[in-house]
Amino acid sequence: MTATVDLAAIRHNAGVLQERAGGADVMAIIKADAYGHGVRPVARAAYEAGIRHYGVARLPEGVHLREAGHGGRILVLGAPAPTQLPRYAEYDLDLTVPSADVAAAVVRHASPEAPLRVHVTVDTGMGRLGLSPDDVPAVMTRLADASGVRLAGLWTHFATADAPGSSFAQTQLDRFRAVVGAVDVDVEHVHAANTGGLLTIGAPTHEFDASLVRSGIALYGLAATPELSARLDLRPAMRLAARVTHLKTVPAGTPISYGAQWEAPRRTRIATLGIGYGDGYPRRCSGRASVRIGGASCPIVGTICMDMCMVDLGPPNEAPATRVDRGDEAVLFGPAGPTAYDVAQWSNTIPYEILCGVSPRVPRRHVNCTDENGTDENGTDENGTDENGTDENGTDENGTDDMRAPSRLTRPTASGG
Repeated sequence: MTATVDLAAIRHNAGVLQERAGGADVMAIIKADAYGHGVRPVARAAYEAGIRHYGVARLPEGVHLREAGHGGRILVLGAPAPTQLPRYAEYDLDLTVPSADVAAAVVRHASPEAPLRVHVTVDTGMGRLGLSPDDVPAVMTRLADASGVRLAGLWTHFATADAPGSSFAQTQLDRFRAVVGAVDVDVEHVHAANTGGLLTIGAPTHEFDASLVRSGIALYGLAATPELSARLDLRPAMRLAARVTHLKTVPAGTPISYGAQWEAPRRTRIATLGIGYGDGYPRRCSGRASVRIGGASCPIVGTICMDMCMVDLGPPNEAPATRVDRGDEAVLFGPAGPTAYDVAQWSNTIPYEILCGVSPRVPRRHVNCTDENGTDENGTDENGTDENGTDENGTDENGTDDMRAPSRLTRPTASGG
């Protein structure tokens, strides 16, 4: 089994997002191992496409990128613990200030020798993190007056922007505009737009001075729905496939898998695939999903197991059964279908969860990589190592990262240079 990630698609999507954002900078959201795509190769591809701002969820993710040599601006979107603040300074990571208490801790810890860059977040209706709008001006002024604190951003997050025409998204935007207008200190970036906001509301979400557009799912070629993704020329970057590990012909009435809930309706050729819910293919797809194999769409039958699932190839003397051998590949999702949207629908979830859920034990094969000599057409093999000794995390056998970005010892500028 292999999750193949097309880095040319990542670069393409980054370019599309930058064009759609107009004059605003784009922040690539690469949390959760870049939505399961491999954070270091994806960060490098986005950097090559001109993106200089990045968002992660947790401090260790930002530290990992800095230690890999990534030189862009990195914002940790989650709420920090006061004890973590020295690490933000050490690794030159931007931090989120979601409360007056965190702001007070920043003021106590920051100094000209250990400066802290902060993005103050406002809760305009998401109900997750953020200051109330009325508290923002005072907190921003306190931070602006503190020695060693740099106001890098002011931001909010939409709760319903994926729904075209959402009145609540417009309400949130109006609340945020009022906050921006009430703040009387300089800030490097103002950001409200996420992928959904960019696609449904559009320019009003980033018509601020020094605006940023945060985009996660679109960087990987998807949106919340196929209809939304069709609004941009996006290219899905991941393809999940597995090999046939076993083939057998069973008579009518033969039960398949746990619970014996499915029985062959006729003499049937069954292919066992070496992938299951332990690899991130949802068990909830049992009895609902199909895969592409032998040039056809074939249903998964029986309960999906932790490490395997079974496919009905039909009558053994007919196609596609006659075209499938042990070791052949079945596509579980990819640009040519089934898609991640299909798997999400079959398992009653969202495409974000499908991408992020692909297990670490599934090797990532990155193709259309670039290096100092141009394009590596072979990418990486199924064991995660290309012929030049680069592993799936983008590190060569000598331990150096392949992003070719400045080391963390070189402080990036506000624009990520």
